[in-house]
Amino acid sequence: MVMKTAFFVLLMFCYTNTMAEIYKWTDEQGNVHYSDKPVQDNAQQLQIKTEDSNKSRMTQQERLERRQRLLQAYDEDRANKKETEAREQKQKENLQRQCVVAKDRLARYERSRGIYDLDKDGNRVMLSDKDQQQMKETLRQQINQHCN
Repeated sequence: MVMKTAFFVLLMFCYTNTMAEIYKWTDEQGNVHYSDKPVQDNAQQLQIKTEDSNKSRMTQQERLERRQRLLQAYDEDRANKKETEAREQKQKENLQRQCVVAKDRLARYERSRGIYDLDKDGNRVMLSDKDQQQMKETLRQQINQHCN
């Protein structure tokens, strides 16, 4: 009990911003006491560092500025998070679109008798069986890439 009281008193004095003299002594029963006045001759003066009250306390203006900076940082974090989520959502939608397009094109190629391409003059040029299989395989790879 005495140790708790002593610790509390010492802690209280450590957090005060006043310049006070603190004395410590031990009575006949061995109990340690703290006081702002020397009660016994064997009282020992303690050197406790205290902060200057002007330095340790923020002014109202400083507190408001600090709060504004904190709120601004939170707002920036929220905006960055929203931007990242929007970018990720757009990428996801783009992948889904590419998946649908690749699946549709592969289904059309599978149903068709022949696949053609346009030459530089705009004329249809039928692809060979090997080229058709290669285009279908490319579409399957795109489906695997975009649909998973």
